[in-house]
Amino acid sequence: MEPASTVYEAAIVERRKSLARRRIVPTLDDELRPDKPVVQDLIIRRKTDGKVIVRTPADLGSPDDMLKTVEGDLDKMTADEFFEEWKMPEL
Repeated sequence: MEPASTVYEAAIVERRKSLARRRIVPTLDDELRPDKPVVQDLIIRRKTDGKVIVRTPADLGSPDDMLKTVEGDLDKMTADEFFEEWKMPEL
């Protein structure tokens, strides 16, 4: 069986914080780093067409650690196992 890494890839990407969100419900990150206008998301996308299948904030611990965990799963699981583990929507 081929590993899921032949079907999916993972990355950490930056996105700008919403100014409206920061004014309405500031987060701890907003308070500690108000000058930092970006947050990071972990994304998983299909290699065939680049479609993003999963996008989640990379705010649980280190974004690099989250990425390493996903990449490890991509290498040791089949695409079906990975799909089930990460609860991705049906394609």
